[in-house]
Amino acid sequence: MSAVLAAAVIALAALVIPASPAFAHDELVSSDPSADAVLDALPSQITLTFSADILDAEGATVIQVTDAAGTALTDGAPTVAGTAVTQAVAGPASGAVTVVWRVVSSDGHPIDGTFSFTVPAAPTPTATPTPTPA
Repeated sequence: MSAVLAAAVIALAALVIPASPAFAHDELVSSDPSADAVLDALPSQITLTFSADILDAEGATVIQVTDAAGTALTDGAPTVAGTAVTQAVAGPASGAVTVVWRVVSSDGHPIDGTFSFTVPAAPTPTATPTPTPA
């Protein structure tokens, strides 16, 4: 009889106690600039915001920013502050700018991704015609 009672209690507990959520890796929540944005000029920094704190260990965070020609635009090492990772950028850029990132999430697993935004080329100045004397 006690085996039947124990089985009933276990079955009831399985119905009443909700299942624990699956553990998921952290993920990129937003970026500034955002993917596919069209900007007037290259920003001074790229900021990535994640769903949980990013581990701040030497070499764990890498952000590469390149222009359409593949020229590196990163300026120094990325900075990790909780859920935000910031990378300074510098240099002239026009066309597609690609951001490739890799971080180590709060659970110790590496996550990575890529996105692009666009910086239109500055208009080419036109020469002002010189008036000809009559």
